[in-house]
Amino acid sequence: MQVSAPAHTETQQNYREQAFARETAFAPEAPSSSALRRARALLARILRFRFELLLILALGGFALGSGMSAAPLVDWDEATYAEVAHEAIVNHSYLDFTWNGKGYVKKPPLLFWALVGSFNVFGESEAAARLPSVLAGLGTLLLIYFTAAGAAGRLAGMLAALAPLQFYFFVARGGRECATDAPLLFFLTLAFYAILHARKDRRFCALAGVASGMAILSKGLAGTIPLIAAPLAVLVLPGFEAIGTTGLAIVLGCAAAVAAPWYLHEALYNPLFWTSFVHHETLARIARHLEDETHSGWSTLSGFGREIKFLWPLILPALALAAAALKSRSVAGVCAGAADLWRSLTPAAGLWILWLLVALGAACAVQTKLPWYVLPACVPTALLAGALAAHALDYRGPQRPVVTGLGAFALALMVVHAPMQWRWIVKAHHLERLRSTPSYAMGLKARRTAALRGGGRLYFAGIELPTLVYYAATPVEFIKPAGGLERITDPGTDEPPRLDADDLALVDSQGDLVSITNLDREWEIVGPPRDSSASR
Repeated sequence: MQVSAPAHTETQQNYREQAFARETAFAPEAPSSSALRRARALLARILRFRFELLLILALGGFALGSGMSAAPLVDWDEATYAEVAHEAIVNHSYLDFTWNGKGYVKKPPLLFWALVGSFNVFGESEAAARLPSVLAGLGTLLLIYFTAAGAAGRLAGMLAALAPLQFYFFVARGGRECATDAPLLFFLTLAFYAILHARKDRRFCALAGVASGMAILSKGLAGTIPLIAAPLAVLVLPGFEAIGTTGLAIVLGCAAAVAAPWYLHEALYNPLFWTSFVHHETLARIARHLEDETHSGWSTLSGFGREIKFLWPLILPALALAAAALKSRSVAGVCAGAADLWRSLTPAAGLWILWLLVALGAACAVQTKLPWYVLPACVPTALLAGALAAHALDYRGPQRPVVTGLGAFALALMVVHAPMQWRWIVKAHHLERLRSTPSYAMGLKARRTAALRGGGRLYFAGIELPTLVYYAATPVEFIKPAGGLERITDPGTDEPPRLDADDLALVDSQGDLVSITNLDREWEIVGPPRDSSASR
């Protein structure tokens, strides 16, 4: 049927009016639609933001920074390292250090340099002395998070980063106290983070080498753990062969470039380096027991077990995962599955296991069995625990209800146990500080007495007490007890006074011997009971 022209024109006009009406009707909604898109984009960005980092920093800051400004700096390490940094500033000597006025080459310099920087910026105080360790401990937690999250997801990263806050030695020596262990752990973790990424980008080899060099400048031979593990990873772990000999050469070269200058300087210009650092602090610790009681390598494993025992509930989901894996195979395939286990291991988990074995093996091999020597093995343990727990909760294979249920149950048990573990950590650390309170009180009394008497020389008849030295702000001569106080008639003589055991006295500028106090007396006033101990 043919439509006349006027009718056709009218039809087109009606169509235009209807189209205009539709456009007009939807026009006011355009801004609202744009706002909705912006709101959705903002929500997506918020969800992408890693809120778990705030939790890690908050809990880590509370755990490591608690009591940061509290006195005293404890015997022996805290007060020793703070005094070394203090004397470095006074003497303007930042390569050759002293303690109590005498040469000191027992530890590498990195912590002392950090303390000098902290003292110069914030002033000398307990908080400034502990600040570098607290920051290093928080940095270690963040590195643990990013290492585990990159390999096994954000949940694994969060669980792995929170696990060390239940390790006593990590809290005490890995962040809260002024100690060489905190920078050591930070740079070890950074080195292994870089080794893991060097499989795909060799530029990370340089970072691994620099971090290893800084670890060596933190605590000597303990910093070589990444340099031992990296070649082993290239040889035995699938995927790490991509690093190759060139990558290993970069790692070793960068580590040497960072660490060698200080060691060469000390070896050439400081005779104490060979007798103190090399012989006593390194070779003797490897070859002999230097602690009061001798222990076997099994004691190291026992101590490591006590440090990580709160993770035992993870055995439940681990067994469930193993059972599910076996059930999915035929009987004939079980042996083949066991043979394929190492090859099927993820690169990250393989590196963490290798790290754990090297660190724990080194702690067992060293004859001096100080309990915190297991600390480098605690970080890979936390990484493996976080990855295992997250994998159990996110499991999608056969027996999923059993695996995820046991994973949730294991985490619930650890959460319930956490307050008890934390109370024990707080109690043990408080007792450790309380044991140094008598020498702290002696140091303050010695400082006041020396100020009133116009200076002089301090003598203590007993073992070296670094807290006494630091708070006395005057060199202390530690002598053998001989019994009785007697006047020194010749102020210029080098003959020490005769003092009873644990007596502290001042020989003033006039040659008068002034009795200050006795350690036993101070212990009765401010110290803990001598038989007190923190037991789990």
